[in-house]
Amino acid sequence: MQLIPENVYHYLHKRQLIDEEAVVRGHFMVHPVKTRNTILKVIVEPHNSLFVKQTGNDAVSKSLFLREINAYDLFKNSQTFSAVAPVTSHLLEHDDENNVMVFELLHNAKNLTEYYMLTKNFDLHLAREQASILALCHIRPKAETDTSLFPKLLPWVLQLDRHTADAFFTNNEASASAIQLIKDNPLLLNALSQLGATWQYTHLIHGDIKWINFLAIENENGISQRLIDWELADIGDPMWDVAGLLQSYVATWLLGFDNNNPFSNKLPEHMKFYDLKNMQPSAQAFIYQYIEEKTIPESDHPAFFTRLMQFTAARILQTSIEGITFNTKIEANNMRCIQLAFNIMENPLAALEELFDIKLYQYV
Repeated sequence: MQLIPENVYHYLHKRQLIDEEAVVRGHFMVHPVKTRNTILKVIVEPHNSLFVKQTGNDAVSKSLFLREINAYDLFKNSQTFSAVAPVTSHLLEHDDENNVMVFELLHNAKNLTEYYMLTKNFDLHLAREQASILALCHIRPKAETDTSLFPKLLPWVLQLDRHTADAFFTNNEASASAIQLIKDNPLLLNALSQLGATWQYTHLIHGDIKWINFLAIENENGISQRLIDWELADIGDPMWDVAGLLQSYVATWLLGFDNNNPFSNKLPEHMKFYDLKNMQPSAQAFIYQYIEEKTIPESDHPAFFTRLMQFTAARILQTSIEGITFNTKIEANNMRCIQLAFNIMENPLAALEELFDIKLYQYV
């Protein structure tokens, strides 16, 4: 069954997930959201609305559906992971036959990309809370915990040495060309391969950390956050999640330049808020808080920061190439991303200071 605005009421009513009295009073609207999945926001009343997500029927989509469901099963049924549940959205029901998940729709919620755009404020409290959420989620499963439904996969960008571009993006000339540029660069390819070889299959990870997967929710007590979209959840390397948040700062900055003016070093007027200098205090607050929460000793800081920056470079490459799939050619900002990734891999600690104004001698 494919859910559409015309049949979603009957689907939800049959499962007793809809407030029928509120609907009779005229409180019912459906807002489709354009993504690769079917997303329907079902508005009943402000504090009584639903977020319906349906994945495709192909093998990859089914696998992503099962990964997300498995993550929520851990949050609900495992004492080890129960503390994660309050920082995620509330899963009300899932339908394995039709690949449907129904979540509580959080009132007054905006993803971080929307929030930063509207407020023009990189609130340090939000950055620290993001670090706390990731530190809370990065749990090492106990031996008796069943994690068999997690595939324990490497991110595709760390597998470029083993596959051609067609293995990741079929019939897309622009992304294939970008991948080939990376594969033709020995430093980049070797660095990505080394990250893949040292990947740790140790902790629960979200797998797709970026601003749009954090929701900022305004209420009478201020602003809280939730981490959503767990379809890439896995048992893997927690550094990948930390790097994902850092790449949101860098990629937003890099991809904000004018593609028609490849030699410019100034952001257009409407993007000046996203100058990296403006975002550095927020990025620093995030990194410092994560280090504190995970009690990473000072003696480990050089290795921690080196690996973090290398993973950030890999995430920048991944974001750039995935964005190219919607274009017909490699654009100037995609080349900026590849060049910056090269610079980071060449000297991670120099890049740490240049991008985030963090000097390693502060920690050794």
